[in-house]
Amino acid sequence: MVVGLAIAQFMQDGAAAAVAAGALLVLVVGAGLVYGTIRYRRVNREIESGSYLTGTRGQGPTVASAVLIVAVLAALVLLTFGGSSQGGS
Repeated sequence: MVVGLAIAQFMQDGAAAAVAAGALLVLVVGAGLVYGTIRYRRVNREIESGSYLTGTRGQGPTVASAVLIVAVLAALVLLTFGGSSQGGS
C-alpha cells in the first residue's frame, strides 16, 4: 500500500488517476486487514475451544488474494494510462 501511494505521489500528470489508484489500494488493503483480523479471532476462538476443523475455510483467503491482485493491477493501469490523456494545444 505504501509503495503504491509513493508511486502515485511522484506522478506529475494525471493527478486524478494517482488519487484514484491510491484510494483503491488503501480501501483494498484496509478491507484485507479487517478480513484477516476477523478470521484470526474466529480461528483463535475455535482453537481455544478445541473445535477447530482444518481445511474448512480455504475459499476466503483465495478470494481475498484474487481481489488484492485485481486491485493492484487496476491501480497499475490507472497509474500507467491515467495521465496519458492530455489535451493537445
